[in-house]
Amino acid sequence: MMQKGENRPLYTKENNHRPDTLEKLLTLCAHRYGDKLALCDPPDRNRLEGRSDHPRLRQYTFAQLDNVVERLTSRLLSLGLQAGDYVAVQLPNFVDTPIVVLALMRARLIPCLLPLSWPQEKIARSFERLKPKALISCGQLAGVNHSLIMRDLAFANLHIRFVLATGYDIAEGVSDISALFEQDLNDDSGYADDRDETCDQTAETGLNDLALVSYVDAVTPVPHTSGQILATGLLHVLTPDLGGDDKMLSAYPLSSIPGLAAHFYPWLMAGNTLYLHQPFDLGVLRQQLLEHRFDYFAAPDQLVGKILRENLPLPHKLAIVRRDNHIPENNQQLADKSEIFDLWNFAGLGSLPVRHDGDITAGLFPHGRVCLPPSSGQELCLAAATIRNDRLHIKGRIFPSKASANMSLEWFSLKQRFNGDWLDTGLPAFSGPDNSIQIGAKLQIPKQHKAAS
Repeated sequence: MMQKGENRPLYTKENNHRPDTLEKLLTLCAHRYGDKLALCDPPDRNRLEGRSDHPRLRQYTFAQLDNVVERLTSRLLSLGLQAGDYVAVQLPNFVDTPIVVLALMRARLIPCLLPLSWPQEKIARSFERLKPKALISCGQLAGVNHSLIMRDLAFANLHIRFVLATGYDIAEGVSDISALFEQDLNDDSGYADDRDETCDQTAETGLNDLALVSYVDAVTPVPHTSGQILATGLLHVLTPDLGGDDKMLSAYPLSSIPGLAAHFYPWLMAGNTLYLHQPFDLGVLRQQLLEHRFDYFAAPDQLVGKILRENLPLPHKLAIVRRDNHIPENNQQLADKSEIFDLWNFAGLGSLPVRHDGDITAGLFPHGRVCLPPSSGQELCLAAATIRNDRLHIKGRIFPSKASANMSLEWFSLKQRFNGDWLDTGLPAFSGPDNSIQIGAKLQIPKQHKAAS
């Protein structure tokens, strides 16, 4: 049996050890970096939950994390849910969220990630297209008891069989799974290289399997296959050159594309340490930036501006989530402190990180090809793009179409396209050379008027 921490190739010929899902990447990280710190709660969790009886914030090594995920997987499978069942998840940026998502994936259930800000009416609308068999939420949080909301939704939707919750002050009638996250964290006895499968339904997984669902809005679910997840994550690992020694701060909800693509996926692919922040509390963020020297952080441009004004330490690699093509005046100040990446968020469908060079950095060309600067060495696929009212509208997903020389993942062409309406990214765009689509506002050159004769 292989010991924890012993090196192992990322890809092997044996299907059981090929990391073609996030939960298999977790197991690989547990083998490689068993005692390494993997995941940390935000420092204000107790205050947000309104409790003082649990002073110790949760944090896990990769080995502990794999054990907790396995424990929760067993509980989920004991409910009798079947592979492919949808499970709605509405949780804050606490350690519970990645654990729940990974356990659902290991049980071959499909997590449907609902934003924490959605009210009961909006959650109910999301059930119309995908009818989840179970709901997982939290208890008391910032004055709202989400487990009560989920219990009421279960009464009104007969397709829901189970309601589970973690956290504090969980409503009566909701199954409390909090203990699964806390007990025996130092017990590694359950960890083994040749661990028996918990259930037959966990045995067959692959790149084309549906693994997760996110939402553009309540009526627009976006499916993510395992292959799309790995491709998206790899793009966000390679562009900022993330490594296993890097510390990442995630201030975006893990239900959002920036939270998933820029933090959750790269965390497991690079095997680094992920610190969480419940967005956005500038006081807490200030505390985290001062206490830890983060190597990577993705944040909206307006939040970066506030950090600069307070002269807080910035990570060595900073991904700025752009709302448009506006480059802030303090860009040179940023460049003096951090390596900057522009992270374009395409309307909840995908994200595209590009190394910032102060100019237009990406163009969308015919046949769904996204061209990046030559130095990036990456070629990307986009299902469809068009210009309407001088703004970029897209359908589909964005991910690398060919492997990096440093990795040996099996890539596949885009087969399933997003079937909804064209989505407005909010980014200005114009037609460029060779019928290309260029991101950014077109430079208007005033016409020269002939001098009066």
